[in-house]
Amino acid sequence: MKNKNLISSADFVYRMITYNLRIIFANKFIWFLAGSVLFYLGLSVIYVFDNDVTRMSDLYGVFIFSGILLVFYPAVFGIQNDQDSRTIEILFGIPDYRYKVWLVRIVLIFLIAFIIMLGFTYLSSVLIVKFNIFTVSAQVMLPVLFLGMMSFMLSTTIRNGNGTAVVMIIFGLFFLILNDPLRRSMWNVFLNPFRPAYDVSETAWVIITLKNRIFLSVGSVLFLLAALYNLQKREKFM
Repeated sequence: MKNKNLISSADFVYRMITYNLRIIFANKFIWFLAGSVLFYLGLSVIYVFDNDVTRMSDLYGVFIFSGILLVFYPAVFGIQNDQDSRTIEILFGIPDYRYKVWLVRIVLIFLIAFIIMLGFTYLSSVLIVKFNIFTVSAQVMLPVLFLGMMSFMLSTTIRNGNGTAVVMIIFGLFFLILNDPLRRSMWNVFLNPFRPAYDVSETAWVIITLKNRIFLSVGSVLFLLAALYNLQKREKFM
């Protein structure tokens, strides 16, 4: 009897995950996975041939942009997909349950992105330069999480996938422009913790990196809370 309950629970969890994945990626997950893989492979090959890659820090940017590509579509177009499929009307009809649904989806998005990132870092560790794949994947996922949560929050404000995508691209370019001026600052979204600034001591760099990671983590939580708060305004989504 106990085994049957475990099997039925596992089957329920599996069905719930696959159902939410179909909604999150609008049955296009394989295309975004393929795009991210090609993006990673293309950038890796170009970077290896054009640069002398001797450290993992040289590949940090490749991992970040591959991760962003993975979470971009579900974070930006998730709300619009719910509106287009009329799913959002059903969710708003169930008091409080809608928050659990969107939380589950957000967790799934970043869990899948983290697993795929482990695959990317493993390939690079084996084929290019040796490093700790778990440490690197965790560090890469923090800016990806920050930008993904920011996208999700903006999607609940703008309520249009294309509009949110345009705004996020503008923000992304803005953060990239600030990458060099803020290379020694905790406010740099794309700060590479594995490449210390040449004019900063090791101790100071550790502190800067720690503050940066706290900034990204707190920002991600605030963006998520703001998104869930926006989702309370039912009339704006109906």
